[in-house]
Amino acid sequence: MSYHIVWAVEKRVLLSTFIGNVTKDDLINYTNQTRELVKQGVPPIYHISNSLQLAKVELSLSALFALIKSIGMFGELAWQIDVNLNPTNKMLASLSSQILRIHTRTMPSMYDAVTFIKQLEPGLENAVWNLPEPLEVKP
Repeated sequence: MSYHIVWAVEKRVLLSTFIGNVTKDDLINYTNQTRELVKQGVPPIYHISNSLQLAKVELSLSALFALIKSIGMFGELAWQIDVNLNPTNKMLASLSSQILRIHTRTMPSMYDAVTFIKQLEPGLENAVWNLPEPLEVKP
Protein backbone atom coordinates (compact mmCIF):
# COMPACT_ATOMS: atom_id res chain seq x y z
CA MET A 1 0.00 0.00 0.00
CA SER A 2 1.43 3.40 -0.92
CA TYR A 3 -0.74 5.38 1.49
CA HIS A 4 -2.05 5.11 5.04
CA ILE A 5 -5.01 7.02 6.56
CA VAL A 6 -5.78 7.43 10.28
CA TRP A 7 -7.67 9.83 12.50
CA ALA A 8 -4.92 11.93 14.11
CA VAL A 9 -7.65 13.36 16.35
CA GLU A 10 -10.76 11.17 16.42
CA LYS A 11 -13.37 12.45 13.93
CA ARG A 12 -11.65 15.87 13.67
CA VAL A 13 -8.20 15.58 12.06
CA LEU A 14 -7.42 13.07 9.32
CA LEU A 15 -3.82 12.15 8.54
CA SER A 16 -2.89 10.68 5.17
CA THR A 17 0.67 9.48 4.65
CA PHE A 18 1.93 8.76 1.14
CA ILE A 19 4.91 6.46 0.62
CA GLY A 20 6.90 5.64 -2.49
CA ASN A 21 5.07 5.59 -5.83
CA VAL A 22 1.33 6.26 -5.90
CA THR A 23 -0.66 4.78 -8.79
CA LYS A 24 -4.01 5.75 -10.26
CA ASP A 25 -5.64 2.77 -8.48
CA ASP A 26 -4.06 3.89 -5.19
CA LEU A 27 -5.54 7.37 -5.66
CA ILE A 28 -8.99 6.00 -6.45
CA ASN A 29 -8.91 3.72 -3.38
CA TYR A 30 -7.52 6.56 -1.25
CA THR A 31 -10.28 8.90 -2.44
CA ASN A 32 -13.04 6.39 -1.63
CA GLN A 33 -11.59 5.59 1.79
CA THR A 34 -11.11 9.27 2.67
CA ARG A 35 -14.63 10.15 1.51
CA GLU A 36 -16.07 7.55 3.91
CA LEU A 37 -13.97 8.80 6.82
CA VAL A 38 -14.93 12.44 6.19
CA LYS A 39 -18.63 11.44 6.31
CA GLN A 40 -18.00 10.01 9.81
CA GLY A 41 -16.19 13.15 11.01
CA VAL A 42 -17.42 16.05 13.13
CA PRO A 43 -16.97 19.46 11.43
CA PRO A 44 -14.81 21.35 11.19
CA ILE A 45 -12.58 18.59 9.87
CA TYR A 46 -8.91 19.16 9.13
CA HIS A 47 -6.77 17.01 6.84
CA ILE A 48 -3.01 16.62 7.00
CA SER A 49 -1.44 15.06 3.92
CA ASN A 50 2.10 13.89 4.72
CA SER A 51 3.94 13.62 1.41
CA LEU A 52 7.50 13.65 2.79
CA GLN A 53 8.00 10.02 1.67
CA LEU A 54 6.14 10.37 -1.63
CA ALA A 55 8.43 9.51 -4.53
CA LYS A 56 6.14 9.76 -7.54
CA VAL A 57 2.48 10.00 -8.57
CA GLU A 58 2.12 7.63 -11.52
CA LEU A 59 -0.66 9.56 -13.21
CA SER A 60 -0.80 12.22 -15.91
CA LEU A 61 -1.46 15.76 -14.76
CA SER A 62 -4.82 15.94 -16.58
CA ALA A 63 -5.95 12.60 -15.10
CA LEU A 64 -4.86 13.73 -11.64
CA PHE A 65 -6.92 16.92 -11.86
CA ALA A 66 -9.94 15.04 -13.24
CA LEU A 67 -9.73 12.72 -10.23
CA ILE A 68 -9.36 15.67 -7.84
CA LYS A 69 -12.41 17.43 -9.30
CA SER A 70 -14.48 14.27 -8.83
CA ILE A 71 -13.65 13.96 -5.15
CA GLY A 72 -16.23 16.37 -3.75
CA MET A 73 -15.47 15.51 -0.11
CA PHE A 74 -12.75 18.11 0.24
CA GLY A 75 -15.39 20.84 0.26
CA GLU A 76 -16.29 19.59 3.75
CA LEU A 77 -12.77 20.19 5.05
CA ALA A 78 -11.94 23.32 7.02
CA TRP A 79 -8.27 23.13 6.01
CA GLN A 80 -5.99 20.90 3.96
CA ILE A 81 -2.43 20.91 5.32
CA ASP A 82 0.22 19.46 3.00
CA VAL A 83 3.48 18.36 4.63
CA ASN A 84 5.90 18.45 1.77
CA LEU A 85 9.39 19.58 0.77
CA ASN A 86 9.36 18.54 -2.92
CA PRO A 87 8.89 21.59 -5.19
CA THR A 88 6.87 19.65 -7.79
CA ASN A 89 4.58 18.09 -5.19
CA LYS A 90 4.15 21.50 -3.54
CA MET A 91 3.10 22.97 -6.90
CA LEU A 92 0.59 20.13 -7.46
CA ALA A 93 -0.84 20.64 -3.96
CA SER A 94 -1.22 24.37 -4.61
CA LEU A 95 -2.94 23.83 -7.98
CA SER A 96 -5.23 21.19 -6.46
CA SER A 97 -6.31 23.55 -3.68
CA GLN A 98 -7.18 26.22 -6.23
CA ILE A 99 -9.28 23.76 -8.20
CA LEU A 100 -11.05 22.55 -5.05
CA ARG A 101 -11.32 26.06 -3.56
CA ILE A 102 -10.33 25.05 -0.05
CA HIS A 103 -7.95 26.56 2.48
CA THR A 104 -4.57 24.93 2.02
CA ARG A 105 -1.20 25.44 3.61
CA THR A 106 2.09 23.67 2.90
CA MET A 107 4.30 22.94 5.89
CA PRO A 108 7.83 21.49 6.07
CA SER A 109 7.11 19.07 8.95
CA MET A 110 4.37 17.25 10.85
CA TYR A 111 5.22 19.35 13.91
CA ASP A 112 4.49 22.54 11.93
CA ALA A 113 1.23 21.10 10.56
CA VAL A 114 -0.05 20.09 14.01
CA THR A 115 1.02 23.43 15.53
CA PHE A 116 -0.81 25.30 12.74
CA ILE A 117 -4.06 23.37 13.33
CA LYS A 118 -3.82 23.95 17.09
CA GLN A 119 -3.46 27.69 16.40
CA LEU A 120 -6.52 27.61 14.13
CA GLU A 121 -8.56 25.73 16.71
CA PRO A 122 -7.27 26.05 20.28
CA GLY A 123 -9.79 23.41 21.42
CA LEU A 124 -7.56 20.81 19.73
CA GLU A 125 -4.56 21.86 21.84
CA ASN A 126 -5.38 19.34 24.57
CA ALA A 127 -6.98 16.71 22.34
CA VAL A 128 -5.52 13.21 22.12
CA TRP A 129 -3.34 13.14 18.98
CA ASN A 130 -2.57 9.78 17.35
CA LEU A 131 0.50 10.44 15.25
CA PRO A 132 2.10 7.19 14.07
CA GLU A 133 5.82 6.82 13.67
CA PRO A 134 7.03 7.50 10.12
CA LEU A 135 6.19 4.57 7.89
CA GLU A 136 8.96 2.89 5.93
CA VAL A 137 9.05 2.55 2.18
CA LYS A 138 8.64 -1.14 1.31
CA PRO A 139 10.49 -2.40 -1.78
